[in-house]
Amino acid sequence: MAEVSGQDVHFSYETAGDGFPLVLAPGPQGVWSPYIPLLSELCRTIMYTAHDLAEVPPAEELHPSARAAAMLGAFLDILSLERVYLASQAVSWHLALHFALHYPGRLEGVVLIGARHEETPTGRSITALEARLHAITVPTVVVIEAESRAALPYADLLTESLPHCTKFVVSDTIPAASSGMPALRLGHAMMRFLLHCERQRNLVRGASFLL
Repeated sequence: MAEVSGQDVHFSYETAGDGFPLVLAPGPQGVWSPYIPLLSELCRTIMYTAHDLAEVPPAEELHPSARAAAMLGAFLDILSLERVYLASQAVSWHLALHFALHYPGRLEGVVLIGARHEETPTGRSITALEARLHAITVPTVVVIEAESRAALPYADLLTESLPHCTKFVVSDTIPAASSGMPALRLGHAMMRFLLHCERQRNLVRGASFLL
């Protein structure tokens, strides 16, 4: 595990694979481990944790997710990453949304994952942003297990409020080749979204060369 520091934050991180960068937002210990072997076949996965070394001003104490988003921005600066894909488990959806609101130019796409075994964000964290969600125009996908829908009512809110958001519900009714452990099924859905975004991005970039 590599370690770097900057802008009053200490980061520990691991990378796997090559290709376009996919940053995995912090979550419960080991939560990303089942995904990395699959995702690293497609992209450069970057899993990190951040330790804030600064005394947070009182005004920011009410907005820990905004501070976490600023720390993510600092992390990207340290690694010289201009634009990335960002994936988040349900416990960190609010971090991903704050980052998309404050740093839209640094994102190629956002993946929000909801698995039945994961801790879910509080309603207040998500609904507090409801009036601003329309400003998040980066391509976004909400990938949830069918069994987690009751615990994640915010998935429908995001799908309806974000201008470029789709929802993909993963269940055991999908083809056997994609079934198995939940992380494998969710990971395949993530990869389809990432591949679609990369194709669209390359088409736009190719078209610009013709102008």
